[in-house]
Amino acid sequence: MGVTTDGASVMTGSRVGLISQLRPWASKQFFQHHCAAHKLELSIYHAFEIFPFMQHLDKNINSLHKFYMSHAVKRKASLAQTSKALNLVFYELKRIYRIRWVASEVSALDVIRKSYYLLLTNLENIKSPSSGFDDESKATASGLLKTLQNVRYYSLHLFLMDILKLLEFESLQFQRAKGTFIGLQERHTNLIHSLETLKMNNGPRIVDFLASCKCRRVLGTADGYPQLEYHSGCHTRDLSYSNFACPSGPGSSDPTERFELKQPGSAADRSLRNRLFDASGRGSVVDMGAYPALDEIRSRIIDSIIDQLRNYFPEDDYSIFNVLNPVLLPNAETLHTVFKYSSRIIPLARRFGMEDDSSESETEDHLSDSDSRDADASERATERTISGQFGLLLKSLITSHSVDFCAYKGKGPVKFWSHFLETRTVEWLPRIKNLIMVVLTLPKSSAEAERGFSIYKHIAYDRRTRLAPKTLEHLLRIRINGPPLMKFKPDIYVNDWLKKHWRSDAPGGQRQKESNVDKENKDSDSDLLSGLF
Repeated sequence: MGVTTDGASVMTGSRVGLISQLRPWASKQFFQHHCAAHKLELSIYHAFEIFPFMQHLDKNINSLHKFYMSHAVKRKASLAQTSKALNLVFYELKRIYRIRWVASEVSALDVIRKSYYLLLTNLENIKSPSSGFDDESKATASGLLKTLQNVRYYSLHLFLMDILKLLEFESLQFQRAKGTFIGLQERHTNLIHSLETLKMNNGPRIVDFLASCKCRRVLGTADGYPQLEYHSGCHTRDLSYSNFACPSGPGSSDPTERFELKQPGSAADRSLRNRLFDASGRGSVVDMGAYPALDEIRSRIIDSIIDQLRNYFPEDDYSIFNVLNPVLLPNAETLHTVFKYSSRIIPLARRFGMEDDSSESETEDHLSDSDSRDADASERATERTISGQFGLLLKSLITSHSVDFCAYKGKGPVKFWSHFLETRTVEWLPRIKNLIMVVLTLPKSSAEAERGFSIYKHIAYDRRTRLAPKTLEHLLRIRINGPPLMKFKPDIYVNDWLKKHWRSDAPGGQRQKESNVDKENKDSDSDLLSGLF
């Protein structure tokens, strides 16, 4: 038996949790797994909670959402009017929730990135004396504007998006209904490698920001004061001390539609910081404000995430499943290594209580002495072990089903093994077939179950509380397991309903009797109804 749940105590509690109640009923070994998508969320949360500036960033995003979207009809209308005046797309601001998937956080950050020029313009209008807003709204707008104009905040915002985009893809893979543990370890290793590269290399959003914006450089000095000018071709180190002038949106060439991002601190502080740099931009950075320079924190953020990922996803935690990864299977050129490779199935079989009756060494003795024994006896000895069954299966797939073997090898483990399980010409021995079906059946995430509860809330909402349980079950089954709406052909069901149910134009709610003309034209009516769809 295998169960995948989140980490709630009602599920994993040692005394009254669901897992502890199920264990006595399991006849064989019990496989318990903490939802991979939830573990990823927990690793991100614990990686960020140690940094105060990350808490400031979350608080600022939620403050923007509250300012415009929570009991703020006038402010939201003002933002919509500004977007119309600037001919910009109006996006609904979103907030960050702790318990949501990574995609929710990415969406909240991306909306602010797309609306950055719009937000700066509208906040500037609200805080102006003639805006017509109350003093509290003006003060809040002034504080939000000061944060958004901070180049260090914006660079952290973009850097966080580059990180979360990588984690979002991994989270979506975990949430897939047809996911499997096969290949999970390899993807986890690739994710950590991709995060490591962000320590020294900028992600796509930072790269685009530096390429599209102009930064203020020190050209020289005159009378002891630096001469400043905006130049294109900015570098990562400019994020630590330079101001930036950026276009309002992608492809915008209007010089009047640009917004400026400044370094934190007062004018005197910025002047002092600029004097610390020579014409080449080298010098020491004065750290001011709630948001440090990106160069100072990027390695610490990445290291914290990787540490938490390794804590929640230990090394080699899923490596026993790699033996069923189609990409790693032997091919025609390495056919002689099939039985050596098949011995790697033993740890996986042992994990699910399907280990060999004989030891691994006895299996190898059977195979090494096969030349001196009768061929039939050797084959029977091989078939008695699960590693031998796996070796015979691989040999059959490589030699007798070479076309399908090569065609499905790159389509993922689920499609690969499902295809051969459904192919009648493949001779499956019982133990290896049972093991592969168990591995393919195990859910790696509880997202599908949670998705069912979300769909339930969409169907049985406050105005549909009298749905019968049977009707609700049918609606949920169709919504979750049914075909896409575009493939649904309603003409058959509409015709059947019109024949069997009450007519809307029947007097007194009685069924209207069919006339002779109706009976004669019954076939033509059916054809007409079918033609409508």
